[in-house]
Amino acid sequence: MAEHIASQIDPKRFGVKAFYVFGSTKNATARPVSDIDILIHFDGTEKQKEDLLNWLEGWSLCLSEINYLRTGYKTNGLLDVHLVTNEDIEKRRSFAVKIGAITDPARPLPMGKGKVKEPTTEEVKAQ
Repeated sequence: MAEHIASQIDPKRFGVKAFYVFGSTKNATARPVSDIDILIHFDGTEKQKEDLLNWLEGWSLCLSEINYLRTGYKTNGLLDVHLVTNEDIEKRRSFAVKIGAITDPARPLPMGKGKVKEPTTEEVKAQ
């Protein structure tokens, strides 16, 4: 499902540079009560951030309802979303450490609607 969400996102509209999945969903160990861990490299305005989080909340609540109908497990949303900035990646802060990690790295997913290439660490530092 994370792949489908990434394929539907409009990177320019929401200020998204890259979309990643990590955790049990990436490792194919997710259970009915597992959330979907999403990591987003964000480089946009506050308005874009608000719109992005609202868009993702819609997905989260919808997926939660589908999961409930299939499994009987009720949750308050299925997506666990983490946003990281260029600075977070450069300084290897927070969840940014998952990008390019040696062990259990986040997996980048192709984005739809005007795909944006994820910059290398060198490109981020040069900005």
